[in-house]
Amino acid sequence: MRRINLLPPEERRRGLERLRGQRAAGLLLVGGAAALLVVGLVALFLVVRIYMVESRIAELDARIAEQNRRLEALSPYRGLQARIEEKKPVADGIYRSRFQWAEFLQGLAFVIPTTTALETMSAEASPVDIDAPVGQPLEPPGRVVFTGVALPEYRNVADFVVRMDNLRFLANTRLESAELDRQTFIRPALSFEAESELVTEVGAAGTELRLEGLEEQASRAGGAR
Repeated sequence: MRRINLLPPEERRRGLERLRGQRAAGLLLVGGAAALLVVGLVALFLVVRIYMVESRIAELDARIAEQNRRLEALSPYRGLQARIEEKKPVADGIYRSRFQWAEFLQGLAFVIPTTTALETMSAEASPVDIDAPVGQPLEPPGRVVFTGVALPEYRNVADFVVRMDNLRFLANTRLESAELDRQTFIRPALSFEAESELVTEVGAAGTELRLEGLEEQASRAGGAR
């Protein structure tokens, strides 16, 4: 069967125009919805991004506040480094010109002859000189006096004097007196007295006082407040 359009040509054209208009409006609606969706996604991304940035800013603010609290706790120590630098030359001078008593006594214990026993020792080191040149002995030298007993042969006392003079901390060791004692001990023995110069070599144990870890100690002290 053949269809026959009985509408006038003008009505047919108006219908086609309405159809095209509805189709264009539909396309506009679809495009607008797509644009709104894109805008919504962009806005959501920006909101999430802003939230992350704000969280990072809050974290940094908390760290800054913590650092400020630590700095405030350490405020009593701000001038410590300057005071140390001011006093360090004097401390270094005292350190390098001090007499090494511990090493001296250890060396003395090793060189005393088996035939000799010390009874007393009195000693006085050289005065500290913070301006003394490194590598030179302090002047005037110190002094040490030994009293002891030895088997009743003078070579035992002479052996003691020689060994003392070979100790690097002593010089010019001399025998002041020696007397045979037949009454104090079960066996006869020689009581003697010897004297030596105490030698202090400037800088032998180092030229400056080390203060490693001072900042860490100060930080711990500040944190404990």
